[in-house]
Amino acid sequence: MRPFRDVFQRLRLAGFLDPGQALEAAAALLADARPDQPQRLFTAGALLRQAVVFLPFDPALAAQARRLFPAAPPPPGFSRWLDGLPGSTGTDPARTLAQALNAWQTGGRAAFLAETESLLASPQGAAAAPLLAWGLRAAGEPDQAARALERAPENFLARNLRARLALDADRPAEARGHLLASLEMEPLQPSAIMQLAAPEPDPSLPGSRRVHVCLYSWNKPEALARTLESLAATELGPARVTLLNNGSTSIPQEELEALARRAAPNLALDVLHLPVNVGAPPARNWLWSLPASREAEYVAFLDDDVLLPRRWLAGLLGALEAEPRACAAGVKVLHPRSPLVIQYAWRFFAETGEGRIRFTPNAPTVLDLGQYDHLRPCLSVMGCCHLLHRERLERLGVPGFDPRFSPSQVDDIEHDLQIWKAGGMVLFEGRSGVVHLQDTGDPARRTPLSLAQAQANHFKMEHKFSGEELEAMRRDVEQADAEAFRAALRTVSPSLPAPAREFWRALAPFLP
Repeated sequence: MRPFRDVFQRLRLAGFLDPGQALEAAAALLADARPDQPQRLFTAGALLRQAVVFLPFDPALAAQARRLFPAAPPPPGFSRWLDGLPGSTGTDPARTLAQALNAWQTGGRAAFLAETESLLASPQGAAAAPLLAWGLRAAGEPDQAARALERAPENFLARNLRARLALDADRPAEARGHLLASLEMEPLQPSAIMQLAAPEPDPSLPGSRRVHVCLYSWNKPEALARTLESLAATELGPARVTLLNNGSTSIPQEELEALARRAAPNLALDVLHLPVNVGAPPARNWLWSLPASREAEYVAFLDDDVLLPRRWLAGLLGALEAEPRACAAGVKVLHPRSPLVIQYAWRFFAETGEGRIRFTPNAPTVLDLGQYDHLRPCLSVMGCCHLLHRERLERLGVPGFDPRFSPSQVDDIEHDLQIWKAGGMVLFEGRSGVVHLQDTGDPARRTPLSLAQAQANHFKMEHKFSGEELEAMRRDVEQADAEAFRAALRTVSPSLPAPAREFWRALAPFLP
């Protein structure tokens, strides 16, 4: 039981395991597996199949996946896909694929496009086309991605991308059909189950809810202008917007206000100026205390360096209205480099104790393959774009943002922990992808002083909660997350293709 649950939790955290991790996890599941533990065999077989899809030019890996077929029969179509993989022709497609993926991860757009074009033009390239097509979408080339799929053999990655492209074009019914086909090809996709179970965001919500959108800015006028221009192009309904100039010194107050109004001339924008930088937590509290926030049902906080998708607000409103306990919801955050990669998804506790907090990685996997495109409870979301439910926070007595974390770092995380401590819930809404123009955690941007500040704030946060409180939070988060998945599986099961339905029926008794 324990090996299966550990692997399943890792899979839910990362969305997909990279091939090396998948091999390691499959080996752990197969060690001492007994006939009365079908979940271990079925999961190991699925992990090996997924690894082959991610590394289609590794014959040893393909052979290893085949060896498990008698004990864990593959879904219909996988054997045909595997049989169709190209053999060696004297070129080295594995190296070209590795170079393309490395360029994707490091933001080398030109190199990625060149390596991708070279591989897709080769006789062997079709096998890698679904994976590379995801990279083409991340590089802002959806038409090229769609063309790559036309010559790609069908597998779950291809179907998932077809679903994502359909959602990008506002065709949710078509996307649902592709996700169901994807699960028929590869059932072990918890993210796809969660995507199918979540209600579609209602685009009318921003027009019928009282929302106050708040930004605070310090010495980033160019990024602020891009943020406001992006915000003005989204579906806000009648939401009020307030910008707090948090003591900027790089630009005079009147010039900053003029810049803001030029960037978003049609935005109903109030601008306030503070004479000094009070830090992020007091800035949030200041905005929270304004009459526009007190009159609102929901308050959104945005950093001054984000680019927003058109329906970000509808997605976050729908998330909070779908879960009565939810007090805060955040989004999937992407690096600005091209091709886009994940900067921040969610965090959970990795370890807690008296005066000790260790978190899971904020981006367990960085390639955006749709594995985070769903609604999910989590411990904490990134604070650069999140929505708070005012009445629920006040009813639970959740404190404001702690000014002891000024000027910044961990104040938003600590506030999420306070929500869980008070009995509320935090949600991740991954269908909204926000580009964060500056990564505050980027090692290249860290100075000794900023690193010391972050470490000091983390130390302060660790000592705000007792070991018992942290353990209670951990149990609550894990229980809420497990219940959310089980509920999603119950919702989706009747509509699943028969192979996927039987697969999950076998696993269901053993789920966390």
